[in-house]
Amino acid sequence: MMHGLRGLLVGVLVLVGLEAQAQRLPFTWDVPKVVAVVDVPGTIISEGVPVRMSAVLSKEKPEVIGQHLVARFQAWELHVPKQDLQPQLLRETMITALDTKLFISYTAILQANPDGTTTVYMGEANLGQGRLQSQSSVAPVFPGASDVLNAEAESSRTVTYTVSVKQPEVEAFYRDELGKAGFREEEPRLFRSPNDEIKLTFVPAQEGRLSVVVVRRTVAQQPASPTAD
Repeated sequence: MMHGLRGLLVGVLVLVGLEAQAQRLPFTWDVPKVVAVVDVPGTIISEGVPVRMSAVLSKEKPEVIGQHLVARFQAWELHVPKQDLQPQLLRETMITALDTKLFISYTAILQANPDGTTTVYMGEANLGQGRLQSQSSVAPVFPGASDVLNAEAESSRTVTYTVSVKQPEVEAFYRDELGKAGFREEEPRLFRSPNDEIKLTFVPAQEGRLSVVVVRRTVAQQPASPTAD
């Protein structure tokens, strides 16, 4: 009887070990109703951060895909910010989750196509291997900021970092600094100069800190109005 009990305990321990091993499996993407794979660069380096890129074409609607991906992120126990806290840096819907143990971020960009399909761009950024900088060429960085990370896309440049102060203090800093640089705040947290546009986004972070996202885009100059002779 003791032998049988010992065997049962060993079996339970093996099952627990297998379950723990399964929970440590790396995250894998799963998009419903995929009809084609889109060719994108396999890996890019953004300011020293390795970003693995992939994309697929799906017959499903963006809303359904988004719900499916959020559920999958949560099943992998990734940190998924609430919808109103998800940074939206593009016109297309973006969904981001973070593996807080491995410090890898997963971002899906859902692009609705005219034919009813959806292109899903999937990025995995290994933030733990990133080259952190204390300054940025995008815009001034709030003094005392940490985890400063610069990135560059086709039409924009971005700097993100965290601070331990409140949002109004950061906003006041940018009104002062960008005002000196010739920018005007035309909308809340949106600054423009003749050549550039800078947008601020704030996301609450852990331990009472604040994540700051600064996106800078080049804007086309308005043609001069013709003058009458």
